[in-house]
Amino acid sequence: MVRPVNELPGASFWERARSRAARRAAKRDFLLRMMPKDGVCIEVGVFDGLFSERILAITKPAKLHLVDPWRPKADGTLFDGLTRQFDGAEQANQALEGQYQSVLARLQEDLASGRVIVHRMLSHEAAPLFPDNYFDWAYIDASHFYEDCKNDLEAFFPKVRSGSFITGDDYGQRQFWNHTVTRAVDASAATFPVDAVQSRRHQYIQRKH
Repeated sequence: MVRPVNELPGASFWERARSRAARRAAKRDFLLRMMPKDGVCIEVGVFDGLFSERILAITKPAKLHLVDPWRPKADGTLFDGLTRQFDGAEQANQALEGQYQSVLARLQEDLASGRVIVHRMLSHEAAPLFPDNYFDWAYIDASHFYEDCKNDLEAFFPKVRSGSFITGDDYGQRQFWNHTVTRAVDASAATFPVDAVQSRRHQYIQRKH
């Protein structure tokens, strides 16, 4: 029997993470099948680009914008608050630089054609780059701290067209964030004109009025 990488003895942290991420990316295919084809979309929080590949394969967007800083905070911790610690900022920078270069290599053809555009920056830095009513749908999966998540939803809500989708990850997940994504999404839904379309496999899907 062939075992997943994360079960193999001696597998590195990044190998195990990649194995988990690949399986998890495929589990979100149902969401992508609900999104419009040939649209202009954005993924905020890219990590290793595996979900980006699924977006390209299933929704076949005319344009996909990817936003991720691929760098840690000054103390070497990650912006999304994951508990994984590196042995200092230098090691964290090296690991995330390697991840960034891997994403560029994985998506090189679509980058060369201009179909994919990478914005290596924090989400709040990227949002002002786009005009209002620009995206056909947005996937928000950056920092999971409550204020960060809420700020991302507020920043990108105007950027999505009326009748289009705002969606993201980890809805209903407690973990060490203590339901911060759930609370931020619910707070946003109470503030902005959206309909809750679906919540499944910890993915939330909202349609903007």
